[in-house]
Amino acid sequence: MRHFLLIAGLCALLPARAVCAEERPAAPKAPKAAAKGKGKANGEAKPGGKEAPAPLERWNRMTPEERREALAKLPPERRRELQQKLQQYRNLPPEQREQLGERYKAFSQLPPEQQNRARDLFRQFNSLPEDRRPVVKQEYEQLRSMPESERNERMNSEAFRNRYTPSEQQMLRDLSQTFGSSR
Repeated sequence: MRHFLLIAGLCALLPARAVCAEERPAAPKAPKAAAKGKGKANGEAKPGGKEAPAPLERWNRMTPEERREALAKLPPERRRELQQKLQQYRNLPPEQREQLGERYKAFSQLPPEQQNRARDLFRQFNSLPEDRRPVVKQEYEQLRSMPESERNERMNSEAFRNRYTPSEQQMLRDLSQTFGSSR
């Protein structure tokens, strides 16, 4: 279940990445192109070749005044979402924050189509009724721990079809296909 939560948390970071880009002042295009040889101008790499922190880590590192100014530029709903995610992030133990950063880095290296598919799947998951999320999450964790043949057998069983709605069944298939096995 921990892996699922980390992946979901990782996908939750993605909107924050867009926000981080929005809150930075726009730079002329010519300097960005010139900066390519020295690291990315968009903040993805730091001088010295080190990777930039994940978006929530960048927000977390801002001074209270910088954060307040950046948040003031956002619509109220987006601001509340981001503040909630920041608080959840701050409450994580350092090891989990590091794992989340590593997963974010791996996710950001996926082709755009796969990133979009993952975002869609997590939006679907988050739109499930509260009482169905734990059930679907538990099934997903069980499915990903199975070899592919057992997983397919499980998803084609009568018990699976009776327990999950057609949309939940499809979501579980797609999650299993997109994120594969934990083995």
